[in-house]
Amino acid sequence: MMKRGTKRDEGGPPEEGFECPFCLFFSKLKEMGGRKPEFWGHMNNARIEFLEGIKFLIDDRIETLKRTRERKKGKSFSKIEVGD
Repeated sequence: MMKRGTKRDEGGPPEEGFECPFCLFFSKLKEMGGRKPEFWGHMNNARIEFLEGIKFLIDDRIETLKRTRERKKGKSFSKIEVGD
């Protein structure tokens, strides 16, 4: 993550707080140029695809945790007699 308000040019210590690198990228793009509808349409689609990718990873992890929980529910201990 990028630190918000870093003083790289001044050589000073970075300020507290963090900013999402993607949010920083898009805010800098908006500062640099006006609205170009075709460009921003592509950028919006890219943001949607990125978030859908993250959603997939989260959903996959949730399913893995649920399967692990179900496997543990079915297991139980049984007493085994051991001869001398």
